[in-house]
Amino acid sequence: MKIKKLHIKNFKSIADLEIIEPNPFTVFVGPNGSGKSNIFEALEFFINPLPIEDKVHLFGGKDEINKRDISDKECQIEIIHELFDFSESTSFYPNTKTIPWGELNDLFRNSSDEEGKAKGNFLYSFRRLFIKNLEKQKINFSDSYKLSFSGNNLEKVLKRILLDETKKGEISEWLDLFIPGFERVEVATSDLSNTDTLLIYEKGIKKPFPKNLISDGTYNILALLTAIFQSDEPQFLCIEEPENGLTPDVIKEMVNFFRNACEEKGHYIWLNTHSQSLVSQLSSDEIITVNKIKGETKIKQFKGEDFNGLSMDEAWLTNTLGGGLPW
Repeated sequence: MKIKKLHIKNFKSIADLEIIEPNPFTVFVGPNGSGKSNIFEALEFFINPLPIEDKVHLFGGKDEINKRDISDKECQIEIIHELFDFSESTSFYPNTKTIPWGELNDLFRNSSDEEGKAKGNFLYSFRRLFIKNLEKQKINFSDSYKLSFSGNNLEKVLKRILLDETKKGEISEWLDLFIPGFERVEVATSDLSNTDTLLIYEKGIKKPFPKNLISDGTYNILALLTAIFQSDEPQFLCIEEPENGLTPDVIKEMVNFFRNACEEKGHYIWLNTHSQSLVSQLSSDEIITVNKIKGETKIKQFKGEDFNGLSMDEAWLTNTLGGGLPW
């Protein structure tokens, strides 16, 4: 699976933005309010399978979605992929016909052709995550299939994953690396209430730690691991501020975890961040800076560039990248 180009026009602060041959593991860096989240939200908007009218309401209405100074223009997204070329335009005016991504997705996934199924599965795999951010969650998934935006169904998804002994072992190995004193993780189900309870056991301590006693960093690690292991098929995950609650050493290992998942499982994992620790682990192919110039979100890619021995965080914070500074 390979995305050759992503082109977004007239979505919130994005007037016209192109990302060419993005790396499967890509990190967007830039100050608050620059539009990093709008890139992810544009993907979430267009890939959402709801009818256009419902999506517009769900995402705040046409005045919120359209760029304010050119509100007579269509919102557009185009993805050129090695298996297919896809584009969609969304207009808020009558007599304009659009094909919702969800309908195209179902058409592919129900195809008897293997290539068609591959196309549909890739589209269907998209998830945007901002762990514990219920305020921005638009749809609440409460099943065990995949994590919701905020990860508030973590127990159900993790419980399903832990039934697979191979995945359970891999998750335990990562948790042992990330969490000092980690022994095991369980999801216990009450026979009376049928509710699931997340439990963490630590070495030398008999009683487990329930969810309310687990640190934000530990919970975040569990959610990120769950997101990667929730599907055996390639996924397209856009994760906001994954470094929350994590130490620099854990952030370093988490970057390696994401990168390996992209290489070994065919995932696309895109992050946005303000973390110097995270940026320090990146190559020039993996970073995209985001700035807002005269109200418009602009990006820069640095594929193949050499910054004379500077690490990416040094190049970023000394403004060698020409923008994207966190202040």
